[in-house]
Amino acid sequence: METVTLLDLGPIIAAILGPMLAFVAVSMRYQHNDSTKTRELTSELISESSRENRRLISESSRENRRLIERASRENRELIERATDKLSAELADHRQLSEQRHQEVVRSLGEARERLARIEGHLRIGTPPPHENETGEESGRAA
Repeated sequence: METVTLLDLGPIIAAILGPMLAFVAVSMRYQHNDSTKTRELTSELISESSRENRRLISESSRENRRLIERASRENRELIERATDKLSAELADHRQLSEQRHQEVVRSLGEARERLARIEGHLRIGTPPPHENETGEESGRAA
């Protein structure tokens, strides 16, 4: 058998490794271009979605402010109506309490008159107001 020298294998190695290296270089270049395009598309999509998000946020903020103002206005109206209703009920309650108080005072007056008539009939009297508990006049005690 013949011995093969390294110089004889050089062209064979170059024939095998050359296309492999060229393929790897072309593949790397293709991947680089593809990743650059992907990055550009991604940045465009991100900026577009950011603009859309900002627009949606501003619209929803305006809508929320409008809803809050409407709810506040409705709450104020409800509070005013409730306050008016409570004020009217309080006035009615005061009037009713005053009427009942007058009835109690009138009834108490009538009871005093009946008691006075009964005491007069039984000849039981209360001590005069100028006498103290021992029956002496207040002028003498002082």
